[in-house]
Amino acid sequence: MMRAAGTIALCGVLLAGASSPAVAARDPKVQLKIVNSVKGGATKTAWLHCAPTGGSHPDARTACRQLRRVGGDPAKLNVSPDAACTKEFRPHVVGVVGRWYGKTVKWGKVFANGCQAKAATGAVAAL
Repeated sequence: MMRAAGTIALCGVLLAGASSPAVAARDPKVQLKIVNSVKGGATKTAWLHCAPTGGSHPDARTACRQLRRVGGDPAKLNVSPDAACTKEFRPHVVGVVGRWYGKTVKWGKVFANGCQAKAATGAVAAL
């Protein structure tokens, strides 16, 4: 879990360094770094841009739509509240850092397993 927390902190540092005034004029209105890290497994990252939609996220259109429904607040995501997840314990750390229409976004959460992470975050953290 420390590795995942370090990854989230590193993403924040990288994002802060990438927001110079010269670059900001061309940037999309939404620019988020999404991190999904599995304990003892891989750490996946992607950029999600909305307005216009793009970045390296595999399903940017759906992820942007889901975030728009909650005003860009990942803490309010609950895409599949009735999902039937097993009690498997394989922690997933999901982090989202960046900008949402001028507002700073810094959010992270540890889920007991991938099913719970997917049920809560939907396409946003599906990397």
